[in-house]
Amino acid sequence: MLDFIFNILPYSMTVRGKWKIAEATLGGKALPSSSFEKMILELDENSYQLIEGKVIDSGIIEPVENATPLAMDIIGVFGPNKGKTFQCIYRFENEDMIMCYNLGGDGYPEKFESPDNSLLYLVRYKRVDA
Repeated sequence: MLDFIFNILPYSMTVRGKWKIAEATLGGKALPSSSFEKMILELDENSYQLIEGKVIDSGIIEPVENATPLAMDIIGVFGPNKGKTFQCIYRFENEDMIMCYNLGGDGYPEKFESPDNSLLYLVRYKRVDA
């Protein structure tokens, strides 16, 4: 039931909030939880902040209208991704948000996968209670 609700609600009502990484894969390799266990991703209608005790990365998010799967552009303005633009696709699975980022910046991922030796970053987020 929640999948249906998340997929018909406006963008800002779905991704908005605080999210914690539950699992992440880059280039086909699972990342150790110690590399992200203290990070929180905070999203609103048009911006993001990655927080690890303090803001370590922030920027602008631009949803792609009528995209299937759902998609957004992520534009870094502060931190290690300042000046970079990444494309990502996302979906909701139960109460989790699954995002697949193309860290190569050369187009949207086609699938929610992170093949070996790729620059595709696949992340499962869990919503953090407010």
